[in-house]
Parts: sequence; C-alpha cells; structure tokens
Amino acid sequence: MIRCIAVDDEQSALDVVVDYINDTPFLELVAATTDAMEASKLLQEQQVDLVFMDVQMPQISGMRFLQLYEGKMKFIMTTGYERYALDSYEYGVMDYLVKPFSYARFLKAVQKMPLPESMKEVKSNKTKAPTIKEPSEDFIFVKVDAKGKFQRVNFKEIVYIEAEKTYASIFTNDERIVCNLTLTDLENRLPQKLFLRVHRSYIVALERITAIEGDEMVLKKVIRLPIGSTYKAEVINTFQDSLFFKDRATLVDKTILNDNKE
Repeated sequence: MIRCIAVDDEQSALDVVVDYINDTPFLELVAATTDAMEASKLLQEQQVDLVFMDVQMPQISGMRFLQLYEGKMKFIMTTGYERYALDSYEYGVMDYLVKPFSYARFLKAVQKMPLPESMKEVKSNKTKAPTIKEPSEDFIFVKVDAKGKFQRVNFKEIVYIEAEKTYASIFTNDERIVCNLTLTDLENRLPQKLFLRVHRSYIVALERITAIEGDEMVLKKVIRLPIGSTYKAEVINTFQDSLFFKDRATLVDKTILNDNKE
C-alpha cells in the first residue's frame, strides 16, 4: 500500500481528498489534518510515501512545506490557485490538482506514484489500480450528418478540435470536419498520449504544438489558441519534463515573496 496523508485548511476540501483516497485500493490513509504544523509532526513520526498538500495554508504555506521535505516523499498539490504550478514542479511535485477536481483526475495523478518496494515484490491477484483505457486503433469514425453518414478521421491528421455549441469541428491538415459530437465526447475517445485539452473549447494534437507563449498555444507556427485558466496546470504537468527553469536561488526568492503575500 502507498501510505499517504492529506493536508488542507478547508475541511470540505479535505473531506473530498479523504474520500478519494479511501476509494482507491492501493492508497492507505495515515492521517488527514487541517493543520500544517500537525502534518509536519506526523511526517516526523510516521512512514509516509505521498502527501496531498494545499498551497495556501496558515502558519506554513504548501510551498514552504515543499522546501522542508523536498526529496523525502512525493507530493501532489491540491489547490485553487494555478499560479504556483510552475514553481512547485521545480521541487519535484508529482502533480498539481486545481480545485475542484474529479476522481478521474485524482486517479491520473496518483497513478504516477512509484510503487513501494514491498508492493513490487507482491505477486497476487488482488485488485489492481484502475487504468484509463486507450483506443487501440489510430483513427475514429465520426457522424457528420443526420442521415447516418460517418467519416473516418486519422489521429495523425488532426491539428486541433474546436467546440461549437452542441457539436465540434475537427481541423485536419486539409479540411474541417463538423461532427455531431461534443468536445467532451471526443476527449473521452481520443488517446491521451496524443491529445491535450487546453481550453473549454479546444483540444490540440501534441505533435502540432510548436510553442507555448504566455496564455496561448501555438500550432504549426501560425495557429494560436488560448489556454484556459483551469487547464494551465494540466498543460504544465504534461510538459514538465521538457520545461527548463531559472536557477534555484531565484525560485526560492520568488517563493518567499509569495509566502509573504499570503
């Protein structure tokens, strides 16, 4: 089992994380608290593999907490503020969940957690962690009119997809395909390793991204799409291994300034 604690100064938010932990077979809840100082004491007394940590906490912020326990255990940040995401990844945060987040998003985050050695050695038929099934094909058929016509769309040809009321437009290299599906319908069917939702109205093909400029995603060097505020953390998480940061001293100074503003 992966032993974890949950820390959030808002009881209602803490309850959500606790429920999600209890619903996940491979997680064991060691403790849950609204007090960051109590959490610090628990970490010194208990063996803990994973910490679910809010960012804005009284007495000691989540960012300061990361500095104190960096490298000693894994962290998943749970917060309503996207602005700390980039800083937190410099400290090796495993994922960054922006409230409110679903159980599916929670599960995606915890599945990044390396298994403890004791779990690696156990070979049994016990319940395995749920996985997100990826389509086995490299294409989908989408309904394009009311007469039952379906058109094949190859994943490799898609540039981006745009929501338009109750339907969606798929933009490929050569054409625009209007289909009778919502953006959420398509998001659930497309392979996550190839596509990323960056806005409530847009899904982009990862291979088409040529730049990220502020709050915009640039595709094929000429197409510019907005990055929604609720999707920023997911965008950063997707590209965290490819992002280069400023030196650690600069980062620490910026973190201290953020702490003083809270």
